This record gives sequence, structure tokens and C-alpha cells, in this order.
Amino acid sequence: MDINSHSTQSLKWQNLLFTILFLTIIGLLAFLSNRYVYLADWTTNNQNSLNEITLQLLETIEAPVEIISYTSNTSLKQSIQELVGRYQHIKPDVSLRFINPNSDPDKIRSLNIVVDGEMIIHYQGRQEHLTELSEQDLSNTLHRLMRAKERKILFIQGHGERSPVHEANFDLKTFSHHLKKQGFLVDTINLAKTMNIPGNVSVLVIAGPQAALLPSEVRLIIDYVKTGGNLLWLGEPLKITQNQPMHGLLPLSELLGVEFLDGVVVDPTTERYGITRPDYAIITEYPRHPIINGFSTVTLFPQAAGIERLPTYLDEDKHLEQTPNASRKQAFDIMPFLTTIERSWIETSPLKDRVHYSELLDIIGPINIGMILSRQLANEFNPNKTKEQRIIVIGDGDFLSNTFLGNAGNLDMGMNIFNWLSHDEQFIAIPTRVKDDITLDMSPVMLSLLGAVFLFLIPAILIITGSIIWFKRRNR
Repeated sequence: MDINSHSTQSLKWQNLLFTILFLTIIGLLAFLSNRYVYLADWTTNNQNSLNEITLQLLETIEAPVEIISYTSNTSLKQSIQELVGRYQHIKPDVSLRFINPNSDPDKIRSLNIVVDGEMIIHYQGRQEHLTELSEQDLSNTLHRLMRAKERKILFIQGHGERSPVHEANFDLKTFSHHLKKQGFLVDTINLAKTMNIPGNVSVLVIAGPQAALLPSEVRLIIDYVKTGGNLLWLGEPLKITQNQPMHGLLPLSELLGVEFLDGVVVDPTTERYGITRPDYAIITEYPRHPIINGFSTVTLFPQAAGIERLPTYLDEDKHLEQTPNASRKQAFDIMPFLTTIERSWIETSPLKDRVHYSELLDIIGPINIGMILSRQLANEFNPNKTKEQRIIVIGDGDFLSNTFLGNAGNLDMGMNIFNWLSHDEQFIAIPTRVKDDITLDMSPVMLSLLGAVFLFLIPAILIITGSIIWFKRRNR
């Protein structure tokens, strides 16, 4: 084309217009990138994306969620931000902030922060502690906070029971802290003083009384059970030499249809676990039940008592099989869920350094030390529906004590028990994603061959190719 003043001016305007349009497009892209975010997870099994179950949960959360993590560890902060960031991408009103635990030690102690990076999740005036960093734990915590139901646990006191507020080895203060972190309201009650069990109790706990309860107190507990209250009874080995080895709770035992056996459970296999005392029961296998769902860790029960169904209760079961369904609803379904191994037995003689099984005096295992009782009762608020009453009787309370709570799976078992008793066992089961192909296994020969390719073969090819090109250009 001919270059003249008109064509030159036209080119200038075209260049100016192109520059303006180019900058406008860049500005629009920058603006849109701040308003709209597109993420794509190309990893195997979508390892960096939230599970569908969590996505459905986030759609049902209406109010903002505040997450506070107490840590000063940079790498831990990054891990927490990565996990919470996935939730924030779906629900922008999930906020996260970090607090250095060293800035206010007194406040940290008052909040019962014991793990670096521990998080407190706030939702609609309720809060829960979270110590495990995983999608399943965080989603389950949000799921519990969404449930407005108050879970109140009352420990009966006044007869030498294990206390949820005292720090003695015998007591349950450490375990009660974990209950509070999971949203439970833990309190004590003296029946001789109050003469009443509140109606908003989720679980009533009898934790190993050392003195006899008054008949009026026992009647209150029996009335509570008869009206459908949930109960956890932590027993101890019977002391036949006492006037009341059941501490006045024999009527409750007869009502539930269970009895504690005389003697202490002995397990000779404890030596394999480095335990020198034989009066420790180890549970390694569990039946199918919501309490045990996904639980496979061994649990340790020091000085446990055996539990059996009352023979009269078994006879009643046979009679109830021939009665109408309306009457059968009043009977408890009893299921053993903590059973020792076959090599264990109940030792009825005084314990010594070494114990020996006696066919005449002792009871050979397996021994039941934990029973689950449940029954369907009429719902007073909806006559067309029934409600399930849940009771657990365990022949040991030491497994939740300050001394033994950290052994094996005792803590998890205790939490599962209280979650089931309070009708809150419906947690979110998020499948674990297997990270495929994250390691490359090669033999030494293959590694040497691969090194030779990068160190010698590829450089040789580049040198030869460059030499050929240089030689051809030189001869032109």
C-alpha cells in the first residue's frame, strides 16, 4: 500500500483503538476475576474438594459460622486455611481467624485449649471445640451445632460417686472436659437435696456409688427409668462382705433385668500389652451397633464386674413373645456389647500376684461387662409415634477415669456411648479418599537408566542436533 499522510494517520488511530480495547479487556478480566472464581480439582479422586455429603450440609446452614483457631505454627495455619477455605468457597460467611495462644495464657486455660491449633466453632450462640483437622470432624461439628437440642448430662452425687469436676485419679474431670467440648452440658445432682430429676435431662449417670442410696433416691431413679429416661450405670465389682453390695440399687437392677456378678474379671493376656496386673479386661472385638460404627480400637477396663441377664427376665421374654405388640413394647431389648475373650474368667477369690482358674469357684469367659438396653415407648407429644429409651450398664467406671481415659480407645468409646444415649449418633460418614499414585517405586536398575537418560542421552542429542544445524548453516 502507498504510505501517505492519510494512511499514517489511519494507522495511528488503529493502534490507539487497539490499545484502548486491549486495556479495557484486561481491566474487565481483572474485575471479573475478583467477583467470580472458578476452581477445578484435577487430582485423583478429587482429593482437594469437599465431599458431596459436606456440600449438602453447607446448603442447610443458614447463619454465619465463625471459626477461631489457637495456634502460632505457620505450617499448621496453612493446613487449617486450606481446609476451611474449601468451606468458604461454598459458604462465604464462614469466617476464620487465628489467635496466638501465648498472647493470653490465662484466657487459653479458661477456654480449656489443650491442643496446638485447636479450633472453637461458633454458630448461633452455640460453640464446640475441634481438635482433629479433617473434613469429617469439621462437618460433624457443624452438624451437631445445627441441632438446637440441648444435651444435658447429670451425674448423681452424694454417695462417693466418681465426680465430673474433681481431679482425683478415681474421678471423671478429664472426660467431662471432652464432653463439654462436644457441646454437652455437664452438671451434678444430689437427689437427697433436690428430690427431683429435671425433665430436660438427656442422660442420667450413676458412676460407681460407694455408699448406699436412700430408698427415696432409688424411687426417683426408678420413676425416671419408667417414664423413658436415658441412663448410664457404671458399676463396680460387688463386695459381698458389705451389708448392701448393690448400694441400694437392687430394685433398679431388677427393673432393668440385669445383675452384677460376684468377683473381678481376670484376663491373663494383659501381659502381652505390658500390663502386670491380671484384673484388667481388654476388649478387642465388638458387635454390630451404632455405638461401635467404625470403631475397631481395643479398650481397657480395669477391675471390671461381669453382667448377666436375670433369669426371671429371660422367662418374661418367653412370655412376651406370645403377648400383643402393645405390651411387648414395655420390655427392654438387651444386647451385650462389651465381651471379654474366651481365656478370661471371673475370679471370686482374693487377688494375688498370680491367679489360677478354679472350675469350682470361678466363671469361665467370655464375660459380658457391658449391656445395651433399649425399648420403644409411646411418645407423649405425638401418639402416632414412639420414642426409644436407651440405657447402658457397664461393670466398670475406671475406663473413663482421669487415670485410664488415655488408654487405647477408652475416650472414643466413652464419647460414642454418650452420643448414642443422647440420640445423637447420626454423624456424617465421609468416605476417606485414597491418594493414588503419589509415590513412584522404581528398581535401582531403572533409576540408573533414568539418570543416564537425563545426564548423558538427552545432552548428547542436543549437542549432536546443534552441531548438525551449525554445520549446515556454515556451508551455505
